Amino acid sequence: MTQLDLFGLEAPPPPPLSAPKGRPDPLVWVSELHFLRDFDASEASLLRKIRLRRGLNVLWAPPAPEGLENRLGDGQITGHTAGKTTFCRMIRYLLGEQRFGTARAQERIRDALPNGWIVGEVFIRSDRWVVGRPFGFGTHSFAVQGMTVAEALAERGRGGYQEFVAALGREVIDPVAVTELPHAHAPMMWEHVLAWITRDQEARFAGLVEWRDPSSESESPRIVMDDRHVVLRALCGLMSDEEGEAQRQFEDLTHEKQGLDEAAPRLLDRVAEDRKRLATLLGIEDSAVDAGPLFAMHFRERVTNRRRAIEDIERGLDEAAAAVDHAEAQARAAAEASGACTQRLREIEAPQPERKPPRTRETRVVATSNDAPTNVCGVPIDVARAKGCKLFAAYEKKATETNEAPPSSTKEDAAALAAALEEARGALEEARDEQRAVEAAHAQKRAELAARRERIASERVAIEELERLYGYMAKGEQQAQQNSERLAKVVELLKASMERQGALQRQREDARGRISDRFRTVVRALLGEHVEAKTLVKNRRIELYVEDRGERDGAAMETIKLLAFDLAALELGMDGHGASPGMLVHDGPREADMDGRIYERLFLYAKHIEDRSTSGMPAPFQYIVTTTAPPPKEMQKAPYLLEPLLDASRPEGRLLGMDL
Repeated sequence: MTQLDLFGLEAPPPPPLSAPKGRPDPLVWVSELHFLRDFDASEASLLRKIRLRRGLNVLWAPPAPEGLENRLGDGQITGHTAGKTTFCRMIRYLLGEQRFGTARAQERIRDALPNGWIVGEVFIRSDRWVVGRPFGFGTHSFAVQGMTVAEALAERGRGGYQEFVAALGREVIDPVAVTELPHAHAPMMWEHVLAWITRDQEARFAGLVEWRDPSSESESPRIVMDDRHVVLRALCGLMSDEEGEAQRQFEDLTHEKQGLDEAAPRLLDRVAEDRKRLATLLGIEDSAVDAGPLFAMHFRERVTNRRRAIEDIERGLDEAAAAVDHAEAQARAAAEASGACTQRLREIEAPQPERKPPRTRETRVVATSNDAPTNVCGVPIDVARAKGCKLFAAYEKKATETNEAPPSSTKEDAAALAAALEEARGALEEARDEQRAVEAAHAQKRAELAARRERIASERVAIEELERLYGYMAKGEQQAQQNSERLAKVVELLKASMERQGALQRQREDARGRISDRFRTVVRALLGEHVEAKTLVKNRRIELYVEDRGERDGAAMETIKLLAFDLAALELGMDGHGASPGMLVHDGPREADMDGRIYERLFLYAKHIEDRSTSGMPAPFQYIVTTTAPPPKEMQKAPYLLEPLLDASRPEGRLLGMDL
């Protein structure tokens, strides 16, 4: 038996397959496309009408004929820019995509056909819809049931397009066991499936889930790669919502674990820094800094001793305050005594009334009226005293009772005044010395009291700061402990989640086996029976492997693998396994250095699938392929080849019948 490799050896025919026992109709397929100049059913408005069928549909734009002399500067573009990708984009646009081309392509089409429309006949299972979407602005898409294209155009159909998209979702999405994309936390929609079954030509068939390339400007919903794998796995029956929930939980836990791992060293460093700072402030040795409970014991012991010291100081405050009050009273008394002495000295130092010079025999007149002297008599005082003058005696007695100095002689007055001054000055000096001593003692006691109070206040502030820092440290220790405990719990939950996902995946081993077996069948049909191929689900992603004396890769092989996977999923959906919608569009799938004969086998295998259908019944799928390279000769004609052949060398040969 001959074998096939990438160098073009002959391949065996595909293995015989029994007729499918699955669904009889594709979930979605397109039967007609009408490209219109205006919203009108007339022939004048019709730019192009293309009929499609269930089964294989080939839109071919042949290259220049072989054998022509090739010269520089002498040639025409024929197969390229003829409208193959625009054709695929129009199908995507009809089925719900937001745009029918890049911004530049849309602009050119709108300039040429400002009132143009694409109107198609689309079947959702056995329900026929007529769907129309405008090229220009200002008009709305429509979709109706129970009419032909001509009837819908004649009735000026409007509205219903969202009902059409909703019907697609109900038919394709509702039966799927996955309803929500775990990463996007959003429902899986028809638009996600449409992106897979109608891959961008710009994506170059480079990756299994590389469906849309930014350069196509499709505005399809953007979802992360893992969610695109979820779409594939869900439509191939490889997962369910339960597994999706387990996957989402696993990823949430993984994200949480990452945060906990990152937080752990920060928390521990902060605790260590706070503990070291406290140890420095408390004078705790380094050996006890990281001693855990021992450090707490040292901290409490130091703080308790300092609080007791404050209490001891506080207990002496009342006594010290009383001593200050007593000293203050003494200071006030000394100040009063000093003031009295000062006043006495001032009184003594006050100027005396002017006296007449003493006479030998001084006389004074002593009045007897009311026993009070009012006038001076002519009897000298010493004579009156010597003779025992009764008037003088009465006057002297009254003067003594009223603290008035009895009249004396001038000499005696001067002597008495000098003695009084000396005595007053001595008393004042003693009073001032006492005042200074008492005030100094009072100031000292007051300063000592203020120092005690300041020390107490400062120590209280210091202890409050220590308590605050200890609170920060204790809180940090608690957070670090909670972080550690939660991390251990998350690790346990991750392990349980992985076990749960493994159990759920084991429940779908049959589905995984089916897709892997069918993938192997398609790959061997394309490359040869000696080639080994399989699909695996690793880390929740589908991986494709082809081996021929070792694993094979490269650009052409990657394209072959993903084309084989798409066809395998299409077949499984026909057989009732998985939820592939039964429609597939490959826009120019010959990529890189793919061998031409391998490329031809892609068409042969599609025909083989169609031949598997029940005799005389339409195929339960629709496969649309656009190509520049020639398909096999038997498929260069009806019913496989779509009319017309596209040719970019002349305006009428392009898809819209004109140059844009």
